Amino acid sequence: MEKNTEKPWWIFPGFKIETMATGLNLPVNLAFVPEPTKNSDDPLLYVTELYGNIEVITNNWKVHTYAENLLNYEPNYEFPGTGESGVTGICVEPETGDLFVSMIYEDQGEVKNKLIRTKSKNGLKMDSIKIILEDIPSIKAAHQIQAVSVGFDGKLYVNLGEGMVNPDVAQDDAELRGKVLRMNLDGSTPEDNPDPESPVYAKGFRNPFGAVWRESDRSLYISDNGPAYDDRIAKVEAGKNYGWPESMRTNSLFWTHLSQGTTAIDFMQHGEFPYEYDDELFVAFFGGAYVKGPGEKGKMIAKIKVNDDVSGVKSFDTFVRYTGKNAASPCGLAFGPGGLYFTDLHGEGDGRSHRSSGNIFRVSSIIKAKGEIIVPYIEENVDKCICPGCPTRNDCMSNRNQHLFCAGGKTECKIEKKGCLCGECPVQGKYGLVNFYYCAEGAAKK
Repeated sequence: MEKNTEKPWWIFPGFKIETMATGLNLPVNLAFVPEPTKNSDDPLLYVTELYGNIEVITNNWKVHTYAENLLNYEPNYEFPGTGESGVTGICVEPETGDLFVSMIYEDQGEVKNKLIRTKSKNGLKMDSIKIILEDIPSIKAAHQIQAVSVGFDGKLYVNLGEGMVNPDVAQDDAELRGKVLRMNLDGSTPEDNPDPESPVYAKGFRNPFGAVWRESDRSLYISDNGPAYDDRIAKVEAGKNYGWPESMRTNSLFWTHLSQGTTAIDFMQHGEFPYEYDDELFVAFFGGAYVKGPGEKGKMIAKIKVNDDVSGVKSFDTFVRYTGKNAASPCGLAFGPGGLYFTDLHGEGDGRSHRSSGNIFRVSSIIKAKGEIIVPYIEENVDKCICPGCPTRNDCMSNRNQHLFCAGGKTECKIEKKGCLCGECPVQGKYGLVNFYYCAEGAAKK
């Protein structure tokens, strides 16, 4: 399908945004197939739709309904309120391709949490459901089972909110709410858990929406929503207490003073962006429900450099921000082939019209979109590059962190030709390049 560049979004310099799918009904979280095939009709990713469906998108970007009518009650579209829960978390089990999916349900008038495992012969249509976890009290106002993930140890990790009504359950070791759970894939408790009789892995969480496994330290990171303040990111370690309801800052890596609505998170760790973004954390901030326009908080994706010793962060930058006039806002987020993908829950509408207007977008590097690259955009070549000393280089290029133009192509900055050092650059000699003024004229050619 032809992709369209979306103007209502501001994008970090060096990147572009494309619409990949549209017409979705409140798309929440994304889960990519670990090793997609090259067959255009095979599954690429799954997306949960809040009010009861799971859609599967094939490699040709056609949308198919994998499962429908998973909720046994009628949602009411109230955000914030009783319409903001439903089918949320999702992950793909790497060995079998089965899906783990979280949701809430009604049982004789009571609202409860449930985690299911689904199977499919072809990955396109659900064939069976097995309940992994159920009968945990909840409400229809978030704070339910949120993210679900499979760790490097092959165990199932489940982010479970505290249910909002009684926050103290987050500290009650006899309760599962307000915890991150660690289970075998069949729902049983691993013998090497902090308590071998309990699935509780860590406690003291409020509404832990997002989860991602970081390869560099083989650890789980989560996002956790505070009340009117202190949304946070935390590295989850066995047996630790993360403080809620006394504090949202205990054992946290990062927090915001004003609640921004942290949702999904992911690390760039498989080369989807240029190397200098390796191991950076990308966080979706949903913001206020139904807020039109950019809003005073949230409605953005941030990129964060995490300190190696997990003592805090090195930097925080806005990476994507909504600049339109409607209720659009990022929610789900995951790296996949060619870039960073995110869901826009409401789309270009007011969020109240009950229309299927949600989207999936992809953010990709302009450098990698140039086609054939003669000079690889890798750390070794950037280190050899002498562009920063070039008399033609100006503040605009510096502010955009632009260098190695022979690989990346011409700059969008206005330039005045004041002299060129390209002929003296070791990169030019190594690759036998013949053009000059790459910053103005585009990538070099042999």
